[in-house]
Amino acid sequence: METQGPQNGEDPLAHYLRVVGDKTGSLIATSARFGALLSGAPREITETLTKFGEQIGIAFQLADDVIDIASESNQSGKTPGTDLREGVPTLVTLNVMASGKPEDADLQRLLSGPIHDETEVQQVLRALRSHEALNLARQQLGQIAKDARTALGPLPVGPATGALFSLCDAVIDRSA
Repeated sequence: METQGPQNGEDPLAHYLRVVGDKTGSLIATSARFGALLSGAPREITETLTKFGEQIGIAFQLADDVIDIASESNQSGKTPGTDLREGVPTLVTLNVMASGKPEDADLQRLLSGPIHDETEVQQVLRALRSHEALNLARQQLGQIAKDARTALGPLPVGPATGALFSLCDAVIDRSA
């Protein structure tokens, strides 16, 4: 599904979010589910943790997308623009591609495939860091993290639930 890209007429952003849900979201959801099952948690708690795991997994990947653009390597330990060099769509680049603004045409052209020239990578990183698409991606990430928090609603108040709330905050903070 990821390697095929969106089908004709399919919204690229919706496709991307589905792929992220099917990969990172399902990985964390499955981990949360098995943890609940192995601990003997009731069905409602197991389902709650599974839903939370999916949402926090998606949020984690979206935070990674933001970090790839917004951070300097000395902050994150990652080389900024890795996804740009590989031509991998991310939440930030898909937000730019969805823009109907004429002033985004040059940036959209550069984002339409891998960028191998380091000067162009740096140019695109500067453009993306000041583009509204980055702030939009942060808002979208915040909403998914909020959805993860909301999914925790049925859990009893306590240290474990508090730790999961803190995880939501940490995922958002890692993208700052």
